[in-house]
Parts: sequence; structure tokens; C-alpha cells
Amino acid sequence: MQAVDDVKSALRPKFFELIEYLDQTEQTAACAFFTNLLTILNAATHEEELLGFFIELSSTAFVGLQFDQEAADRIDHILAYSMEIAETFSVPAHAPH
Repeated sequence: MQAVDDVKSALRPKFFELIEYLDQTEQTAACAFFTNLLTILNAATHEEELLGFFIELSSTAFVGLQFDQEAADRIDHILAYSMEIAETFSVPAHAPH
């Protein structure tokens, strides 16, 4: 599905940069968490799986990880971007006017 591939292509570089930063700054648990999320993103082939990825991503605030300010800013950017995308996938094709 082209829309899923487009979203994955847009998000992957953001995740690669975040994961590289987390690794370089030795934020090991956070690095592992976002590497797992990237694996979930890479496996998504349908909109439903992509929405599942967004739900997993939204759990970031609740998993108890600590981030430095730079990582938090990068994560906030990914979350905001992902929220916009998730909302477009959530809108019914025939929404009432």
C-alpha cells in the first residue's frame, strides 16, 4: 500500500537519527525501546498495522524512560508528526459534511 510506504519512508530517517543520538549519548534503554518501535514500523504493510505502530509509539510517555532534553525534543517532533499522520488514517473515507 503506497500510503503506508510513504509514511514509513518519512518516519524512518527520524527514527534513525533519534536512535543514533540515543546510542551516542548512552541512553541505552531508550535506544532499545525506539529500535523496537522501528522494527514494528518496518514490519507494517497495511494501515491497521501502521495504526498499531502509532499506538505503541504513543506509549512512550508511560514506559518510564528518562531522556535528556535533546532526545525529548526529537521524540516530541516524531510524536507530533505521527499524530498528524494517524489522524488522517483514522478519518473515515466517507465522513459526513
